[in-house]
Amino acid sequence: MSETLSHQGPPILGRERGSLQHYLRRSRRFLLIGLPLAFLVIWTSVPILWAFMASLKEPLEIYESNTFFPRSPSLEAYQTVLAIDGFGKWIFNSVLVTVVATIVPLILSILAAYGFARYFFRFRHILLLLYLVPRIIPRVSLIVPLNDLMSNLGLINTYWVLYITYIASAVPLSTWILVGFFKSVPKEIEESATIDGANMWNRLRYVILPIAWPGVVTAAVLCIREGWNEFAFVLALVTETGMRTLPYALYTLRDSMGVQNFAVYNAFTILTVLPLLIVYLLLERRVVESIVTGAVK
Repeated sequence: MSETLSHQGPPILGRERGSLQHYLRRSRRFLLIGLPLAFLVIWTSVPILWAFMASLKEPLEIYESNTFFPRSPSLEAYQTVLAIDGFGKWIFNSVLVTVVATIVPLILSILAAYGFARYFFRFRHILLLLYLVPRIIPRVSLIVPLNDLMSNLGLINTYWVLYITYIASAVPLSTWILVGFFKSVPKEIEESATIDGANMWNRLRYVILPIAWPGVVTAAVLCIREGWNEFAFVLALVTETGMRTLPYALYTLRDSMGVQNFAVYNAFTILTVLPLLIVYLLLERRVVESIVTGAVK
């Protein structure tokens, strides 16, 4: 009997030791990954949740109470925002400018990135580096020369002035992102398509883009974010009320109302951010699906 117990002792100790090591590995993973991610989630979500809860409060309740949850939730602030004269026009302007500032930069960036990734020519790396110059220069320093240029061209208070500035701002970063994804596509796949008779456009459309689709979606998300959130160019190049976008209208909301109604401010903020959050959630799922599909193939 004692021999049996002594014989069973080491495996039991080994299992306990293995369980302890597994517990330590999980704890270390939680400390290194879980805690920073939890802090990041709290850091980014609490302001949005606070703004949403404040938008459901009465105007005086925000001043009188420090509680997070409203005593009697109300949608009056959202009704006030939706009833503002010109709100529908501002939404239309934001959507229109964002769509144009996403599709056109993506087309230009795909063509430019394919050229940089697949064709070798002199000063290629220098030109690619110069692509980032518009991103390096602060936008504040571009406002005055852009305003003078667009005034001379007669484009102030037109959609074209927003199209040009938004597209010029989005193309460099999108090109840099797509160059890295296009370079990761094996040349052998494209060479096989060439042997089968595919020209450059067919290779780009049916070979490169499906494989590098996660990069295209990533570039599209960045273009949408920049187009939707752009404020400095609209502030400098647009003066008419009917040409405002949602960020600019939010900036002028305090002056137009004349009183500090923080419930309305937060409701306007939530309605401005909500479409962008929805786009992020939808496209994030597409990116993950594209990555998984590419891995399976």
